Amino acid sequence: MKDLINLLENNFESLGNGVYAEWLNDNQTEPTTAKGMIKKMHWLDDKCKTLLTDKRVKLVIDDRALIVNILTN
Repeated sequence: MKDLINLLENNFESLGNGVYAEWLNDNQTEPTTAKGMIKKMHWLDDKCKTLLTDKRVKLVIDDRALIVNILTN
């Protein structure tokens, strides 16, 4: 779990309670999938692509942001 938290803390803004977010730039169009969001956010570490298949997180797109929720189960 420590590897996941380090990845998120280095690439996303912490919103507290295991929730992290990163926003698109104002001039970028919003994709409809988490994979599309990660592709648009070219500044993210390449390791962030592992979030797409990581069963420890839930990815949500909301208001031009990619939200990463750490699952507690």
